[in-house]
Order: sequence, then structure tokens, then C-alpha cells
Amino acid sequence: MANLQMVFSDPGDRVSDEEFDRWYDEHLEEILSIPGFLSAQRYALAPAVELEGVPPFRRVVVYEVDDDTDKLMRSMRELRLDRHDSYEERKEIGDDGPELPTWWDDVRFASWNCIPIGERVSVEAS
Repeated sequence: MANLQMVFSDPGDRVSDEEFDRWYDEHLEEILSIPGFLSAQRYALAPAVELEGVPPFRRVVVYEVDDDTDKLMRSMRELRLDRHDSYEERKEIGDDGPELPTWWDDVRFASWNCIPIGERVSVEAS
């Protein structure tokens, strides 16, 4: 059974959603090249219930990943794709992914590995 990894992002005020989306679409290729990442779908976020004092994120990408989340995270660390600052280090050594944009330092990220508990529940068609 596949797990999910969700990466929430907010590009800040210096960049438009369109510019951020263009960069992120290129970045997806870097992520999907890691063994264990199976697919990706990006979403714009529209607030439904917000936490007081917690700034909302504007985007989320949902990755379908294999079930060995620990191995996946080790691979991401080795490739310097697991944290904002390690990604900067990756770019400094000259990898072949998209260039870091001038607004990179303003981007906020948070991610979660989602491991299923229980069976999937769905509505039956009538």
C-alpha cells in the first residue's frame, strides 16, 4: 500500500502564484526522480478552517510514495532535498535542477508523511 507525503508551501509576498507554480513544476522532476516517489499532484489551498495565529499556506503538493517512509527520508537527506537550507546547499554545489529564485528565502515549507491507519472508506455509488 502506498503512503502519502504532503508538502505545504507559501511563497511569500515577493512572488506571484504563477511564478512560484512555474518554478515548482520544474522542481517536481527533481523530487519524482527519487526512488520511492510514485506520483505528484499540486493544489492551490483555499482556507476552510484556520488556526488563530498560524499563517495559512497557499499551496500543497500531495506525493504518492512507497511504504518505506524511513528509506525515502534517508534518500531525500542524502540528495539534500529534505529541508529548505539543505536544498540551498544542493544548489551551491551545482546540481542540474531548477535554479534557486531570488525570492527563495521568503518561501515557507512544512511537510508530513501520511501513513494509512485502518481501511480506506468510500461512498458507494447508488
